[in-house]
Amino acid sequence: MKNVEELFEEGKAQMDRIQVPDELEMRLRNALEKAEPKPKPLFFYQRQARQFKIALVLVLALLIGFNYNAIASYGKQLFGYDQVMDGTLRELNELGKGQLIGKSHTFPNGVSLTVDYVMLDENQLLLFYTVKAPAGDVTNALSPFMSLHNLFGESRCISSQGRINEEESEVKYIASFEPPSSLARKLTLNFALNGQGVSTPAEITFALDRNTAMGHTIKKDLNQTIVVDQTELKFQSIVASPTQTVIKGAAQSIFGLAIDTLSGERFRPTDINLRLIANGEAIEVKGRGLSTDMKGITFHTNFDALPASLHELKLELVSFSADHDVNQQYSLNREEKPQVLDMLGQQVEINQIETTHGETLLTLTSEESVVLTKVYLLADGQQIALEETINDDYVKSSDGTIKHQRTLRFLGTGKDLQLDVRRMTYSKNYNKVINIPLD
Repeated sequence: MKNVEELFEEGKAQMDRIQVPDELEMRLRNALEKAEPKPKPLFFYQRQARQFKIALVLVLALLIGFNYNAIASYGKQLFGYDQVMDGTLRELNELGKGQLIGKSHTFPNGVSLTVDYVMLDENQLLLFYTVKAPAGDVTNALSPFMSLHNLFGESRCISSQGRINEEESEVKYIASFEPPSSLARKLTLNFALNGQGVSTPAEITFALDRNTAMGHTIKKDLNQTIVVDQTELKFQSIVASPTQTVIKGAAQSIFGLAIDTLSGERFRPTDINLRLIANGEAIEVKGRGLSTDMKGITFHTNFDALPASLHELKLELVSFSADHDVNQQYSLNREEKPQVLDMLGQQVEINQIETTHGETLLTLTSEESVVLTKVYLLADGQQIALEETINDDYVKSSDGTIKHQRTLRFLGTGKDLQLDVRRMTYSKNYNKVINIPLD
């Protein structure tokens, strides 16, 4: 009998002689490829999820790191005020300049006010707020008087504008206030519900983030003077900020006001027309004003913001208007047509004198800016007050210029007529330019 080892050797030799069919390898390979994979342990998938989360966090960190300013700016943008903002404010909004507030107050009748946003720079504080009135008539829902207070005083409201929706249930407002004290950190908006003579007060207090303030781009004293008419216009300062550019000056000191009052030759500016030219282009005027107080007569003109790239800046006095004391009587000649009267250097034509039904109608023509602000008719020595101005029109004069024609109506008449002019307003063109240095 053969032993075990011999049997194993014979079996091995027989196996080596077996020829495997070529197609068997292909069938086995195909079978393995079609077979379902063996499920992997749960910890394998948990490890993959953790790796994916880590990778996602790293990618987000890289994106935020490279685009932090853009993301922060987008988060601070104000929406819904496109129709109220001008081009300058839209640009600032797109850059994310300003501070989101989002605080509101709702009255028992459903009327609400929400302070949405604040922009602050050297010239002004802009308050963006929404008023809602579910019952409609939102423009009359709140009292028009509102104020902005802080620990160091009050910021006066300069102007405001808004946009109402079609349902008249919501208005988006932008109000301009004087910039608060540099020490102010909290502001309180005081407002009231408006209704049949009774106002219900309310307030919204919010913290002011000074880090969002935009400051100024140009701030300097001008110390320039232009002689006009009976006075000197002193241009004192210019402050250019991201929201607007403000020119300030004085037309008369308090001492000059006192002298004019005592002498009976009162002089009151009524309009100062300025033009600000940057890089050869005129900057849009946003508003102007005159005020008389213990400082005398001061003026300001607000322009749009200056261009970012600035290489030339000029200020032009276009024209100046003032109300002057005249205190003169002019004899009227019915036969002379037209009769030309010289009033403080201004030419006034008397075109027609008509008497009817005990009334005197006096038709005159002058430059558009000439206005007789205080005038009487002396009829046979009797003073008759002006009743009204009628037939206000514009006509072309013999030299082709357009002039202002109107008719003065007096309730009385007489043979000997005189025009008693106490005060008049007129404007003069100057076109004087001041170069503003940029260094």
